Amino acid sequence: MQSRIKFLVLCTVFTSMFSVSVSAEYIFTAPPRESLDKGIKVYKPIADYLSDITGEKFTYYHPETWTEYSSQMHAEKFDLVFDGPHFVDWRINNIGHNVMLKLPKIGRWTLITRKDDHSITKISDMAGKKACAPGSPNFGMLNMMSHFTDPDKQPIHIKVKGWNNVFNGVKNGKCDVGVLPNTNHKVFDKDMSFTKSIHKHLPYPNQGMTYGPRISYDLSQKIKKSLLSKNGQAALMNLRNRYTAGKKLTSAENEEYDGVRIVLKRANNFTYEKNSTTAVASHP
Repeated sequence: MQSRIKFLVLCTVFTSMFSVSVSAEYIFTAPPRESLDKGIKVYKPIADYLSDITGEKFTYYHPETWTEYSSQMHAEKFDLVFDGPHFVDWRINNIGHNVMLKLPKIGRWTLITRKDDHSITKISDMAGKKACAPGSPNFGMLNMMSHFTDPDKQPIHIKVKGWNNVFNGVKNGKCDVGVLPNTNHKVFDKDMSFTKSIHKHLPYPNQGMTYGPRISYDLSQKIKKSLLSKNGQAALMNLRNRYTAGKKLTSAENEEYDGVRIVLKRANNFTYEKNSTTAVASHP
């Protein structure tokens, strides 16, 4: 009898320890834009730093596909997420996330054609033309396609990977038009020798980092303050090199992203509507 009691006590202690461990683990993730090795290099140092500085356990999770990423987001499995402005706004309005940090510059997108192509001078001329762009749910691609409501009067999406391939696709004649960040266009064609811009989209907030309802307001402020510190920016260095040429991340507010989620209605691998009703967090 005494042995049985001891066994039950040990089981109870083990179960309690396990429960505490699980409840204290926070999942940090980003879209599957990188390989597993590259994802670990860019994002794992951030999770490790937050674990050290907060005393909580932060684990980097690398999704293998966009379908997995989207479904897990809908299921509210992620506590800390870094991705595009359309996803940032969607989480704020659907699953109670709040934004804390963002890449420093606003995002500007441009539509380009070959310099000697005079058949496309405005957006409506793109109907039936081949348009190079990354696949759904890339923000630039969705933003471009959001201008077209009639399926019979929209461009033919030629899926390419990488902004350099968007530019080269237009330059080499694979596509009639392409969409890419304005900064990339200036890098690829400094003197505008090969291409021209036919339209520049309105500026949008850049990629951001949000935290979910399982992270308390106090913990979120500790995370934010830590990441904005000198050591935090060092932990973010691989991400900064990847997306901002080393420039530091800055503080962000929910209102900056309001309405950007609408482009996700054109995504073919993301469900825009949230089935379950989730209260939006209202931290002070």
